[in-house]
Amino acid sequence: MDIFLNGYGTQLRKKENRFVIEYDGEMRECASRDVSQIMFSDAGSITTGAMKLAAENDVDIVVVSRSGEPVCRIVPCTLSGTPQTRHAQLVCAKGPEGFCLVTSILRAKLQNMAYLLKALGHNRNDEKIGGRADQIIRIAEGFPAEGTLSDASMCLRAMEGYGSRIYFEALAYVLAPELYLGHRSRRPAEDAFNAYLNYGYGILTNEVSRAVTLAGLDTNMGYFHAERAGKHPFVYDMIEQFRQPVIDREIITLAVRGRMKPSDVDQKGYLTSDGRRRAASAVLHRLNAPVRYRNRETTFRDEIRDSLKMTARYLRGDGTFTPFVYHWND
Repeated sequence: MDIFLNGYGTQLRKKENRFVIEYDGEMRECASRDVSQIMFSDAGSITTGAMKLAAENDVDIVVVSRSGEPVCRIVPCTLSGTPQTRHAQLVCAKGPEGFCLVTSILRAKLQNMAYLLKALGHNRNDEKIGGRADQIIRIAEGFPAEGTLSDASMCLRAMEGYGSRIYFEALAYVLAPELYLGHRSRRPAEDAFNAYLNYGYGILTNEVSRAVTLAGLDTNMGYFHAERAGKHPFVYDMIEQFRQPVIDREIITLAVRGRMKPSDVDQKGYLTSDGRRRAASAVLHRLNAPVRYRNRETTFRDEIRDSLKMTARYLRGDGTFTPFVYHWND
């Protein structure tokens, strides 16, 4: 389970082998063995005893911004990458392994967009949505099989951008206009749907970042995304294959079921406290809920971590890499 602390004055302390959360005069306890992550969204405090208990149980402690992205994290000292894995990550950056890794993930991203649109179109018996999905599939099929990232990066970005634009335009057939203006907007978000999406992507960034670290990889050694101060390009390289199955599907569900309102967004384009609580609850539930993938029961959280372990093995030359592609009839 995840502990999400979203209230000014929240306190987290230790009591024997349990975490104790105090907020607004109320108290609840969680066994440390049941907790995988502690996430602070608003101003709060944590005791050193609780921090030590988290470290002893490999519990991640993260502070997230108003947009949901991790600002800082505390992880146990045992979670460090192996020199062999990080050396392989560096060597493969300019080789065919890096090119194949990036193109397969971008192809998977567009496939996931298309499959989600197909599911939405089928549920609504709307051929227009299915037609947009077919367009995206054709773009995904056009990714080059060979090349180098230095030569092909502009082409890859153009293909990804074109497919993404078709996808976000198609979502206007599904979402109410008071919630979605028909295009992607980041910071600031121009509507409630994009504000929720931004926050969900922030939580997913944190999840993938932890999986990268657990796999022994370097979050800063990116292949496709440019290095920027305070950002971790390899995390953004890896996250692309998970956006639609984990975040988009859940945020769309909030919108179509009436659990999202324009008033959930403040004047600066960020979610209000209630909006953050609603978004975090939905996304964390999505990460931990049982799903069927490739004929077996699993969770998206486990699949993210397994995918990054597979990535590390692939870069070391110990196996193959298969991106995460999710069919809604799996």
